[in-house]
Amino acid sequence: MIADLRQWFLLAESTEFAIAVGVLGIAAAAGLYGFLYYSKLLRLVADTPTARIRSAAQGFVQLEGIAAWLPGPEIRAPLTGRRCVWYRYRVEENRGQGRKRRRVVVDQGQSDDLFLLRDDTGECVVDPDGATVIAPERDVWSASNRLTDFGPGPGSSRLHGGRYRYIEERLGERQALLVLGEFLTRQHQGQDHAERLRDLLGRWKNDPDIIARFDSDGDGRLSLQDWEAVRAHARQEVEREMANDAEPDAFHLLRRGTRATQRVLVLSTLGESQLLLRQRLRAYGSGLLFVLATSLMFWALAIRS
Repeated sequence: MIADLRQWFLLAESTEFAIAVGVLGIAAAAGLYGFLYYSKLLRLVADTPTARIRSAAQGFVQLEGIAAWLPGPEIRAPLTGRRCVWYRYRVEENRGQGRKRRRVVVDQGQSDDLFLLRDDTGECVVDPDGATVIAPERDVWSASNRLTDFGPGPGSSRLHGGRYRYIEERLGERQALLVLGEFLTRQHQGQDHAERLRDLLGRWKNDPDIIARFDSDGDGRLSLQDWEAVRAHARQEVEREMANDAEPDAFHLLRRGTRATQRVLVLSTLGESQLLLRQRLRAYGSGLLFVLATSLMFWALAIRS
């Protein structure tokens, strides 16, 4: 086989040889990119300890929890109509005949709706924009006509014989997830001191009990001096309320990282050990592709030189 390959490289026409070398170059570049990418994910997963939502530090974290909807409309995948917290889909059409037959993407999209991640200590909002989704639930089927209803219809097949091919990936509600991304905590903005004071004075202005309490001359009206006393008392009430208030409600957000070395958001249905094994195998496979494609490309060039 090696002898046959050497003979082909030696005798191939210039155009065919250039195409072969170009393909090997692309394969080598893809292998190098895959090795670096999967090695980066492997290192992030291995080096980032799993945290609890309530006690997670600000910055890049790894969390485990259960996916859930935010209050509001349900999220449904567009091709199957199944309920989920995230989806991605693609519709492909076979065009042409014989050797000119090719598959063209005619429709595609993915969800950017926020959803919740919950563990036994709390919950956080997940923004899936730009996420790398690993091992989602996946449906693939073919049909002779464009989809007119949810899911595979009459004449559909799980084999790839139809004119149209439908691919849909989902993360279901109540799906256990391992998530890596940038963790932020934001405070809900409540009323400040001035707003509380203004609201309280507005309620007290025509309150008979307040008027009776602060009316110094008994004429049923508050003088400027009386009103200053009301304002002073209102300020004391507002300060007391604010001092007794619990800490402002906070919400947690998990999103794609913004630092150059951690611009990643991973949503994985695999546990940590499974994810590490998967990324390690993919990194090794990509590295092997790079070595083989590069070696073969330089060998071919050496034969023709």
